[in-house]
Amino acid sequence: LAAGYFPVNRGAKTTVRRAISNNGSGAQGGSSAFLEGLGRWFHWVSRPLLLSIRNTFRRKGRLALTLFTLTMAGAIFIAVFNVRASLELFLDQIGQHFMADITLTFEQPYRERQIEQVALQVPGISYVEGWLAAPGEIMDENDNVEEKLQIIAPPSGSELIEPDMVAGRWLEPGDDRAIALADTIWDDYPDLKPGDTIRMKVQDGRTEEWTVVGMFRFIGMIGVTLGYTNYDTMADVLNLSDESFSYRLVADAQTMEDQQALGNELDQLLRDQGFKVSEVEAGLVTREENSQGMNILVTFLLIMALLTAIVGSIGLTGTMGMNVLERTREIGVMRAIGAVDLEIMKSVVVEGVMIGLISWVFAVILSFPISFVLLKIIGEAMVNAALPAAFTWVGAVIWLGVVLALSVVASLMPARNASRLTIREVLAYE
Repeated sequence: LAAGYFPVNRGAKTTVRRAISNNGSGAQGGSSAFLEGLGRWFHWVSRPLLLSIRNTFRRKGRLALTLFTLTMAGAIFIAVFNVRASLELFLDQIGQHFMADITLTFEQPYRERQIEQVALQVPGISYVEGWLAAPGEIMDENDNVEEKLQIIAPPSGSELIEPDMVAGRWLEPGDDRAIALADTIWDDYPDLKPGDTIRMKVQDGRTEEWTVVGMFRFIGMIGVTLGYTNYDTMADVLNLSDESFSYRLVADAQTMEDQQALGNELDQLLRDQGFKVSEVEAGLVTREENSQGMNILVTFLLIMALLTAIVGSIGLTGTMGMNVLERTREIGVMRAIGAVDLEIMKSVVVEGVMIGLISWVFAVILSFPISFVLLKIIGEAMVNAALPAAFTWVGAVIWLGVVLALSVVASLMPARNASRLTIREVLAYE
């Protein structure tokens, strides 16, 4: 009802005089002046092509409705590629915290030298690094728990972590009772900044003053705030010396399958020698699991955009058919002065392509705000964090090809009908 209201209302307001004088060619007031203006500016363009350009803007209301559907489809399509690029950037940032190819977790601590001797026996494993981890709690002045933390302790200068710092600095060798916190800490402590001290208890130890040296970007979906401190500090707190529960390994394995194969081989070797292995995890598992869920989301959005584009192309077919009907006498004149079928078809197809190109320009512009909206929605729904914005021209280039193809296909049937009009049919047209 809403879609039909405006054309029906406009038709009902048509006067008798206007209806009698209407020749079926549509409103063309000022079209000659417009065509002459185009001819002066684009003197190198052929006259039939100028006619197609003029006819594109003849019915502005109809053009706007057609452009709306195609523009929305294109904007969503391009925005999905931007979202995909943003998600890949996000996964890369998270992957900077999981750069090891294999992670070993044991039920009890072992000396690094022991694990290194066994692990390096497996072909492909080149480096072993021991890490510590323990729960922590931020305490208030009355020793009540305010915030729970998960604290990880890599060795000083470890190359298996490259955090994206948003404030302050990363841990340095010699830092004692120093901690770098995820930026999610600002949800509960918005005024916390590098250089501040917090009262913190690690595991079942005593409450001590710790210095916040920096904040890094991370997600809030793990449930607790993540923090990093130096291995030496954590070893001192836990009374461990050159021992670790967790080990990060570097291996010559570029795929998840290769990493899992090496992990299984190492797992069996360690168990055969009496080590109590709790878990062996490939480094790419986390990324692959997250990628699968995000790929499903991206595919769904692309399908929605393509369905909208198909609806838009159907609308374009109807628009072009009505334009051809209104141009019946004009086509007859072109026939009378010698225009062949190919010229008639080309003028109609060019008009459809012009509409497609205009919608592409609008789609590129509109894709930027839509990208931000999608990133906000997806970020809050999936990871409860703001996703980094990234833009790529891949979606715009692909959509240009898609919209041109849809425009040509949508214009073929009206163009074919136009080329079949004879001078006799035009003269008989009312």
